[in-house]
Amino acid sequence: MTVIGGFLGAGKTTYLNALIRGGIPENSLIVINDFGDINIDAELIDYRDEQMIQLTNGCICCTLGGTLAERLAKAMRLREAPRAVFIETSGVADPARIADLARVSHRLMLEEVVCLVDGGRIDLNCRDPLIGDTWRAQIQAATRILVNRLSAAHDPQACLGELRRLNAAASIHDMGGGQAGAPTEECSIASPVVAAGHLYHDVASQRGWRSASLAMPHAVDPDRLGDILTGYGDVLLRAKGFVYCLGRQQRQLLQFSGRRLSYRPAPARDGRCQLVCIGRAGPRFEALVATLASLEDGESMGAVL
Repeated sequence: MTVIGGFLGAGKTTYLNALIRGGIPENSLIVINDFGDINIDAELIDYRDEQMIQLTNGCICCTLGGTLAERLAKAMRLREAPRAVFIETSGVADPARIADLARVSHRLMLEEVVCLVDGGRIDLNCRDPLIGDTWRAQIQAATRILVNRLSAAHDPQACLGELRRLNAAASIHDMGGGQAGAPTEECSIASPVVAAGHLYHDVASQRGWRSASLAMPHAVDPDRLGDILTGYGDVLLRAKGFVYCLGRQQRQLLQFSGRRLSYRPAPARDGRCQLVCIGRAGPRFEALVATLASLEDGESMGAVL
C-alpha cells in the first residue's frame, strides 16, 4: 500500500497520474479522498472508475477512517484481490493515520508514504498557526518527500534544511520549479452527481478548516472569477473545479493554490461544472462563498475585497 499525502495544492493528483502513466501493477486499487462533498480529484485521475473508491465528506483519517478500513477490507477479500493499493489523502489529512491501516492488517503491507510539498510555501506553511501543525505532521509521516516549485527565490538550501530537520529519516527529492510528474491532459472519471444551480457546504468545519462546493452551470468571466479568488487569498487556501468560461468553447479546469491561478481545457463525459473552495473557517470565508454565489445573479464585484 502506498499513501500519497501533502498539503492542499501540493501536487498529489499530478503525482498519482504520473505513477499511473509510468505503469502500476495490474488490478491496482486507487482510493481518492477530497476535503469537501464533491470529489474533484477523482475526475482528474486517468484510471478505470470501477477500480476506484471515491470518499468524500471530509478527511479520511478522522471522519471516514472506519469507512476506509471497511472498504479496503472488503476489497482484499475479493477472489482477485488488488495487487497494489494507492491512497491519495485529502490535503488536510494526516498520512500516518492512513498508513496505520497497513501496519495493523495482515493482508496489507506498507510500501511507502510519499509527501508532496510546495517548495514556494515551506516557510509560510511552517509558521502559519492554522496550517503549521497539519503541514508538519504530513512531513513527519513521510518516508519520501517530493518538493515542487522550489526556485532560487525561495532559498532552496534553507527550505530543504527545514524539511530535513522535521524528518531526517525520509529521502528528500527536489523536483525543481515544476511538478512531480506531467500535467494531466484528460479528465476521464465522472464525479459524483451534483444538482445544478445549488450551493452545498460540508457538514462542519474541521480544526478551523472550511470547505464549500458550488455548482456553476453557466459560463463565467474568467478574469472576474480570478479576481474573486485572489481577492480572498487571505482565507482561501485551495480552489479547484470545472467551469465554462466566456469566450472559451471547452470546459476549463480551474486550479487555485498559494494565490496561483490557472485555467486549462478539461474535456469530460458529462460536462458538469462545479467548484470546490477550501480555506480558513470564519466570516471572510462565508463572504467568499456568498460572492461566488452572486455570480449567478450578475451582481457587482464591489464586495470582493
